[in-house]
Amino acid sequence: MALTIGDRGTAVRTLQQQLQAKGFDPGGVDGVFGAKTQRAVKAFQKANGLAVDGQAGEDTQLAFRNYQANRNRDDFEPTTNTRAGANGEAVIDRTTNAGRRNQMVTGTLTVNGHSYTFRSGGHGRGSLPTGSYDVTAHMHSRSNASMSVDGVGYSFAVSDKYDSRIGGTRSLLRIHPDGGSAGTEGCIGIVGNGDVQRRFRADMEAELARNGGRYTLTVR
Repeated sequence: MALTIGDRGTAVRTLQQQLQAKGFDPGGVDGVFGAKTQRAVKAFQKANGLAVDGQAGEDTQLAFRNYQANRNRDDFEPTTNTRAGANGEAVIDRTTNAGRRNQMVTGTLTVNGHSYTFRSGGHGRGSLPTGSYDVTAHMHSRSNASMSVDGVGYSFAVSDKYDSRIGGTRSLLRIHPDGGSAGTEGCIGIVGNGDVQRRFRADMEAELARNGGRYTLTVR
């Protein structure tokens, strides 16, 4: 049964808690589905490619359940690099929907001696092309739902790359938390909870400091 404006009770409170956890402000957790909660639901729906009707129906509630399942699966400690190679390598392990516009890759990015799972693609623009990139600082903190997890947001700028698959140059590329629904629009999304995101940000900032503010990343 869909939750909509004017509803009250435990189910609404749970919805508000889910919205808060995802970075969408419902105006408090009071069990009352008011205008602020409706705006937060609409923002969540838009960010996740759902029909924007402001009601928490079956599709919207399923999106929340999938998010929680991903969080549980992604709650891990970064490991000392033993497989992915040298610092500055992002090694692709798996490709889904190969050759399609929603192609997504999953792999391991190693930085400052630690390896982190990443995703790229899956939202209509394909995954990041393989090759070498320059990485520089961008934003130490940001609140965009698609670029933050558990309130931890950041982004590192990645140099442009010509992509023969689309016949053009990919620009505005970033490394950021894999927030929102799984995957990115061609950037690199770091998988994991808030603690993982803080450690990755610290590792990347340490590498940038050690390398004069510019870091070479090889995607293969």
